[in-house]
Amino acid sequence: MRTWIFPSILSFILSTTLVLQASAQTLNADSTSHQSSESRLMPAFTSHTHAYNHSDEEMDTGAVKKAVGILFSDDTGYYGKSPIYLPLIKITASNIALWLVDRFIFNFDFSKVSPATWAYNFQRGMTWEDSDRFGNDFFFHPYTGGGYFMDARSVGYTYWESIPFALFGSAEWKFFFENDQPSWGDLINTTINGTFVGEATYRLTSNIIDDSKTGPERAWREAAVAVLSPSRFFSRLITGKLYSVSENPTLEREPTDVRLAVGTVLVNDASSFGTGPVKADINLQIEYGDPFQTDDTKPFSNFKLGAELTNGYQRKLIGGVNGYGLITGTPTQLGPIDTRFGIFQHFNYFDNTAFELGDAAIGVGFVTRTPVSEYHSIYGNLFLSAVPFAGNNAGFAPIDTTQQRDYNFDYGAQALGEFGFVIGPGTVDLNLTAYYYYLHSFYGVPGDNRLALIRPRVSFNVWKNLGIGFEHSIFFSDRTSPTLPAYSITRTEQRIFLQWTWNNFSKE
Repeated sequence: MRTWIFPSILSFILSTTLVLQASAQTLNADSTSHQSSESRLMPAFTSHTHAYNHSDEEMDTGAVKKAVGILFSDDTGYYGKSPIYLPLIKITASNIALWLVDRFIFNFDFSKVSPATWAYNFQRGMTWEDSDRFGNDFFFHPYTGGGYFMDARSVGYTYWESIPFALFGSAEWKFFFENDQPSWGDLINTTINGTFVGEATYRLTSNIIDDSKTGPERAWREAAVAVLSPSRFFSRLITGKLYSVSENPTLEREPTDVRLAVGTVLVNDASSFGTGPVKADINLQIEYGDPFQTDDTKPFSNFKLGAELTNGYQRKLIGGVNGYGLITGTPTQLGPIDTRFGIFQHFNYFDNTAFELGDAAIGVGFVTRTPVSEYHSIYGNLFLSAVPFAGNNAGFAPIDTTQQRDYNFDYGAQALGEFGFVIGPGTVDLNLTAYYYYLHSFYGVPGDNRLALIRPRVSFNVWKNLGIGFEHSIFFSDRTSPTLPAYSITRTEQRIFLQWTWNNFSKE
C-alpha cells in the first residue's frame, strides 16, 4: 500500500470543501447582481460575452439552458483540442513517474520489469486472477483511471473521446509497468470507474478555475486544482493556460452544493447498541448541477458524490465513496412534480466491518421534487441499474488484516432510493438512503449475495451554515453458496456530527 495516499485523501476532502465553498460564494455573488426575471435566465456572468461571442442582447438563452448561477459550455475557442500525441505522452509520463516511485522508493516486487516481462505479459494475456487487496482494485484503480481520463479531458477532448485514453493508460500500466499477469478486473475498474472519477473531478475543478483572475486569488485557485487533479494542473502548465489571462471566464460552471460533516461514529458489534468503539468520522457530500433548472443533457451535467474518511474500521480508513452521474436525460413536469428521467452511471465503494463492495453500474433513474409550500419540499429519487461487474468479500465478513484478494468478482443488479423532506430554507433536513444489491459470483467462491444498506439521517441548521445531525446505518448481508454454509449478518452504526453546508442553488 502506498502510505502517502491517506494524507492526500484528507487533503483532497478539505481542499475540495474550501475551494468549492469559495466558488459557491463567487457564483452567488455574481447571481445576485442580476435581479430581473429576464436576467435570471442568463448566466451569472452575463457581462462576460467572450464564451458566447454574443452581446448581452444577442445571447442565446437556449444555449444558456435557463441557468441558475452559471451554465454554459466550455469555450472551445479558448480551449482547443490538442493533438492526440499530447494526452498519450502525458499518460505515459505519469505511468513512468509512478513506476519510478514503486521501483526505487518502495521497491515493490511487481515493479521489477524488463523487456522479458513485457513479452511474458503479452504471451500470458489477460486473466481474472488478481492478488491485489480490495481497496487497491476498487478505489485506487478508479482514482488512477480518473487521472488518465483527465489527461485527455483537460486538453480539449470530450467526455466520450476521453474514455479510450483511460483504457490506454490502464493497459499500458498492466503490460509494461508490472510483472503480474494483466487482470480484467483492473482494466474494467480503471477504465469505467476511472471515467466517473475523471469527469466528476473535471467539472469540480472547472468550477474553481477562473482564467480572468490574477494575483493571490488566481494563485489559490490554481493551487487547489493541483491538489484535486495534478493531471489537470500539469495540462494547464504545458499548454500555457496556467499563467495566461482571459478577458472573461471560459469554462462551464454549474451550481454546486457542498456538505462537510465532522463527528464521531459508533461501530456496533452486530446490532447491539453501544457494544463497539467510538471513532472519528469525516464525511463530504457534493451535489453538482440542479437537475430541475436546466435541460442540459451532457454527461455529468448533474451528479452526486460522497466520500467518508474514518478510523472506525481499523485499517479501512476509506469507509465509502458513492455517487451517480447523469449520462443523458430529459426534465419534465408531472403536475406539481419536477422530474428528471435519465440514464445514470453509478460508482459505489463500501469498505466497512459488514461488507466489502465495489461496483460499476449503469441504469435508469427518476429524480423528483414536489413543492409542498414556499419552504417545504419532498424529494424522491429512484434508480434501477444493471451491475455487469462488481466485487464483494468472499467470506463471512471482511478480514481486516488480509494482504491478499479476499473477494469475488460478481454480476447482478442494484436498486437505490433517496427520499427527503426539507422544512424551511434548510432549517430541518430529513432524508433516507437505501441500497439493495443482488450479486452472483462468477469468479471466486460460487454463490449469491444479497446486500442492503439503509441510512436515515436528520440534520438541523443552528446558525448560518452550521448544523448538527444524527445518522443511523443498518448493514445487511445474506449469502448462499453450494460450497459454504448459508449465513446472514446485520450490523449497525450511529453517527453524531457537526455539519457545514454551502448551498449554491435553491432547495425549496
